[in-house]
Amino acid sequence: MMLPDPALDGPRMAFAIGRSSGDAVDRNRARRRIREAFRRIELPSGLYLVGLTVPATSVTFAHAVAAADGIAKKVSL
Repeated sequence: MMLPDPALDGPRMAFAIGRSSGDAVDRNRARRRIREAFRRIELPSGLYLVGLTVPATSVTFAHAVAAADGIAKKVSL
């Protein structure tokens, strides 16, 4: 979900990763991978909510980068 807000200095990210995705270590590892993937792309200013729908242990960095690129393409339309 994205809410544009040009008044912000840059994009603001929030992550929704439920407990059913794995234990705290796995959820935090997935969150760090996703956060780093989004740092590598340029997004317009706004509020972003990123939800994890797969088990946290299955999130690889390559998967996170591919997902971030897909979101960037949708947002830039």
